[in-house]
This record gives sequence, structure tokens and C-alpha cells, in this order.
Amino acid sequence: MKKILLLLLVITISTVCHAKEPCINRTSIENYQFNINSQPYKFTSYLCQDKDEDDDVFLTPGILEIHGKNFNKTFKNVIGMAGYRSSMFTQWNDKHKPVFYYSIRTSEYLTEAHFPIIIKDNNVMINCIYINKNFKNSMEFNYSYCGNLQIVEDGFGDVEVGFDKLIRDFYLELIYYFSDFAKNKESLQYKNFDVFIGKIDGISFYRRYSSIKDYELNKYTIVIVNKEKEYRFKPEDEVYQRIVDRSGSQTFIGLDIVDSKGNIKFYNKKALSALLNKSTIKRNITSYIQYDEKTKLYNKPSNRSATDMYLVQHDSVTILDEILNKSNGYVDWYKISYNSEKHGKIIKWIEGDSFFPMREISSD
Repeated sequence: MKKILLLLLVITISTVCHAKEPCINRTSIENYQFNINSQPYKFTSYLCQDKDEDDDVFLTPGILEIHGKNFNKTFKNVIGMAGYRSSMFTQWNDKHKPVFYYSIRTSEYLTEAHFPIIIKDNNVMINCIYINKNFKNSMEFNYSYCGNLQIVEDGFGDVEVGFDKLIRDFYLELIYYFSDFAKNKESLQYKNFDVFIGKIDGISFYRRYSSIKDYELNKYTIVIVNKEKEYRFKPEDEVYQRIVDRSGSQTFIGLDIVDSKGNIKFYNKKALSALLNKSTIKRNITSYIQYDEKTKLYNKPSNRSATDMYLVQHDSVTILDEILNKSNGYVDWYKISYNSEKHGKIIKWIEGDSFFPMREISSD
């Protein structure tokens, strides 16, 4: 009887020890410590090289352990690598924020996302997502999404259940995809120009580049404008366009600003209007015609108001206003000012695709 009891005890101890060792062959071990809600937590992540016939999520699965006061959790199928898709635990840009880092690569773009971790009600949760897309023409696109709190559980990495499902599409992506300024044009080498990225009612948003070189390096300053003023965010700030589950131009609701200290602040339309009202900088938005044929000038934002005047590729114009297509978010018309040698200052309208290299698009 004593031998049987001893055998059961050994089996129980072995089972407990095995439960505490979810992986034997560990690689890429990382240890972090963060204070969340004034409580210290230790995070340990690693890839698991043990063979697991049942794992159909990650080809190289990972495990995340989180330990704190009265808090001990182990997650599988939350981090790991599967070919073109990977999810890792890390800290966001060394800003002392614990995040899940997610990436997926396609032939068209690379998507990277950071999911800041929340610990609440004895659960690991995520709410906001900060997404970066790099398109094949080297343009970069940043947006954020905040929805309902999601509890992170074992198996969260399953396809169409976890991180994949949380990545939202955004209607302004195509504006970046088609913006492709000629990089070898001498007249653009050392001149400022602005690229439109969105609009909320009377507030427009641009990326300002100091030269084609900065455009290639994705170095820019976010500028917001109304019809009279502009406000420039700090170049070191990370700026994300926040989206919501709506259709058309109503998808875009404001900006998330991540400052150099890692603090995140959301600016809705009211807060952005306040920034513009305090600004003393006069609006000065300029860009270059990209269409490689003649660009017609119109008296009104209507095809029936065409004039005999036109612009040519790389003419510089001042953008006074934009009219968005409400259903898809594209710019249908730009109101522009142009200094003509023959006619002096001209204020007219041009079609929204005048800033796209249309010949290149049609050949793809």
C-alpha cells in the first residue's frame, strides 16, 4: 500500500512539474519587467522547438508567461512564427509599454501592428491597435483602431480569431498606394511639398516633406489645416489616423499622437479644432502635379466648367481646399492657386487624380 501511495505521489509531482514546464527546447528567450497599474509584472517569452503534432497555428510556436502578485498565466498560440506571419511579445519602441507585435507580409505591402497590453480583472486584454503599412512603392501608412476590450486567451492566435481579425482595412490606403512623386526630377529635389492623407469636415491632414530625399526616407511632419490656418505636429511624434467601424469618409475620426516619452493622446475633431484656433501660422499647403499629360483647370468643381487653361507635370500649386467623395473617401476635386507667367495668380479647380501618376497606374 505504501508503495502504491508513493508511486501516486511521484506521478502527481511529475505531472505538476510538467505543467510548470510547458516547453523544454526554448529559443529566443526574452525577459521583461513592467509596472502596470502600479504593480510589477514579469514577462517571459520564448519560441518552443518541441515537436507538437496538434499545433496548426504557428509552425514555430511561442509561449508567453506573465507573473505578478497573485497573477500567473501561461499562453500558447499567442506568439510565434508561421511563414509570412509572426506575432511576438516585446516593448513598444523602448517606451516601456508591453505590447504584442504582429506582422504579415504580402506581395503588395508589409503590415506591422502593436497591441498594448492591459491587465484588468485578472485578465490580459487589448483595446487599441497601432498599425503601420509599408507599400511596395515605399510609402508608409499609419492608422489606429480602438474597439471593445478583447480578452487574450490560449489560442488567441488562431486564424480569423486573434490578431488577423483585429487588423482593420482603411479606405485611404489607396491614396498612399498611388502617390509616387518622381524621384529623379531635379526641380523637386530641394523643395517642400505636401501629400493629402485625410479630412474631417473642415479639417484637412497632410504629410509635409522637405525634399524628395525625405519622401524616400519617410521623413515628414504631419500638418493639419482649416481654410485659414495650419498646425504642425512635432517631427519626433508618431501620428496615427484613428478609424472606427463606419463606412466612407466617416471612418476617420481623429489622430492618436505618441510623443517621444511614449505617452499616447487621442485628438478628436474638437481637440484638433482647438489646436488650429490657437495657431498663428497661416495656411500654406503646396504640392506638384503628377499627371504626365495636360491637367485641365475648371472654374467650378464640375466637369461642365472646364477652361482653356491647363497645368503640366511638376507644376507647383497651392492647395486651398478639397472635396471628398463621401462614399469612398477619394478626393474628387482640389481648389488650387497657381502663379502663371501669362495670367498672374489663378484660382481654379482641378480633378482629384491630378496628383497621381496616371500613366504608371494604368500600366500595372
